[in-house]
Amino acid sequence: MKREDDPILAEAVRWHLASGDDSMDWDAFTLWLEADPAHRKAFDEIALTDMMLGEHREELAEPAAPEFETPMEATYAEAANDRVVRPVFGKRLRWAGFAVAAALTAVLAVPQFMGPAPELYETAAASQRIALEDGSTILLAPRSHLTIEGRNRDRMALSGGALFDIRHDPSRRLTITAGDLAISDIGTRFDVQEQKDTVRVAVVEGKVQVSSQALDAPVKLAAGSGLDFDGAKGTATIASIKPVDVGSWQEGRLSYENARLVLVAADLHRYAGVSVEVPASLRDRRFSGTLIVDDGDAALRDLVQLMGLRLSGHAGAWRLEQPGS
Repeated sequence: MKREDDPILAEAVRWHLASGDDSMDWDAFTLWLEADPAHRKAFDEIALTDMMLGEHREELAEPAAPEFETPMEATYAEAANDRVVRPVFGKRLRWAGFAVAAALTAVLAVPQFMGPAPELYETAAASQRIALEDGSTILLAPRSHLTIEGRNRDRMALSGGALFDIRHDPSRRLTITAGDLAISDIGTRFDVQEQKDTVRVAVVEGKVQVSSQALDAPVKLAAGSGLDFDGAKGTATIASIKPVDVGSWQEGRLSYENARLVLVAADLHRYAGVSVEVPASLRDRRFSGTLIVDDGDAALRDLVQLMGLRLSGHAGAWRLEQPGS
């Protein structure tokens, strides 16, 4: 079978295009991805192709739909416009389909230039354990995304949360990008939580180095220390942490020491599926304590009571307010 006739590859194109749309069905995508190893391989190929395409997007951005010169291009144009498939996307994503199709013809025809395809991991409501070849493990938090790439699988990009248990190896340095922060490590155990402009790093064992263009110099963190990085302000706060509390989210607990309320709310969404708006006047209020997140609504009520706040709205659209406001 020719690559352009491969139904798995065509389905991978559809999922990749849909992943940028708000209506993306992440649960269905996860089921499809885990149903067959060939699905992940195909999806990784498409994602890598799109990354390569991004480097030449301006040259490919033509106002009119292209005329397809090869069966490969025609196949993926059809995939991008097929209204029967589950993923739904609009004009912007259909244009991306045309561009991905053009790049696929060149990239798949010359695989030796591609290098190892990135490994992409997405989670919905449940966490996922990822085992690396060297014995290291990563526990990817719910509602998170991790990309692993590089010939030695030593470059990662995290959106969301993850607990890293990296085998010590002085011959290689692992680099994890989370938001505007880069975390470098040769072997240790640490937790990373990324939320928009904020990144939190907590070290259980060993040492890590964090750096950012917003910081004057790299910062080294040893076991028992944590860093709260605010990318919007370009500031980093270092404080002592309790190693026993690091990664407690995997046990259904969220433990805090002087944490900003906006970050607690973000964690409730990630780990308990509860969405709550925090107004600007309350974003920097501090919270210390432990929340049990087996029941998200109960955890939110506990937070409100402990902080002396008021809850307004309804499930799916909660809002924290000052009493009497």
